[in-house]
Amino acid sequence: MSTYPSPEQLLDLFNWASPGMLVTDADGAVVLANKAATELLGDTAAAGTPLAAALGVDDYDALLAAGTPVENREARFANPDFASGYANIGFGEVDGRIYGFWALRPVTTHPTPSPTPGEGPSTAQVWINQVDRSSDSYAPVGAEAVRFIRAYYDHCPVAIHLIEEDGTVAHANWKDISIVGASAQPETYVGHHIRRIYADQDVVEDFLGRWGEDAPIIDFRADFLNNGERVPVVIFSTAKVEDDRLKNTRCFVFPDSHPHRERDKVRALDLNF
Repeated sequence: MSTYPSPEQLLDLFNWASPGMLVTDADGAVVLANKAATELLGDTAAAGTPLAAALGVDDYDALLAAGTPVENREARFANPDFASGYANIGFGEVDGRIYGFWALRPVTTHPTPSPTPGEGPSTAQVWINQVDRSSDSYAPVGAEAVRFIRAYYDHCPVAIHLIEEDGTVAHANWKDISIVGASAQPETYVGHHIRRIYADQDVVEDFLGRWGEDAPIIDFRADFLNNGERVPVVIFSTAKVEDDRLKNTRCFVFPDSHPHRERDKVRALDLNF
């Protein structure tokens, strides 16, 4: 069981993830930004642009000095349909230099999936449509970015896991392993079926079919299990599908900024599990 996903998986994860992913230098200037970040931030996601002030994070210097992970900071975005959301920020080294690692999630009016998907410009389905649309201005990052994406995997305080076609957790980062209470024994989680860490089995059964159908799960509130206790989370997940087969998921799981909100419901798929 390797520590990191393969370079190919890391590049796919970064380029086509559903949350915004950015790397900044110690001064807070953008070094790397994924497609979702460019949809949220427009020109602010361009290399060399100061990020924190644009997001409304006005204490960046103090955060950098503290060096500790930050979760669910309110943030503003340039996208008129998704103008607000949250930022998770972590700090770490690449080749002896300090960088910031950012995960941005927009607030939507209706999650995907949902029994009532809703209409309007700010639903989760509209968001993933924006992420997936073609763009001449976005150039996917290549092999030179792998070292930064590995550091992102190690330092950004957002749970990341990749699930294989049979439902097995193939890779999980430190935050994901922590959120399900497996830090002392990661092997009790990684390499096992994802079903065991969901509190509500109807939700995970729906998700298993949805991943295979390349259907996204965006801004969805669910509960994970940590030693039998419910952990409220917000899920942003898409799937890499080739030749009608699931290669792996790209799952990002945020601690819920509103843990007392009602959990979202699924619209059951007509699939045989």
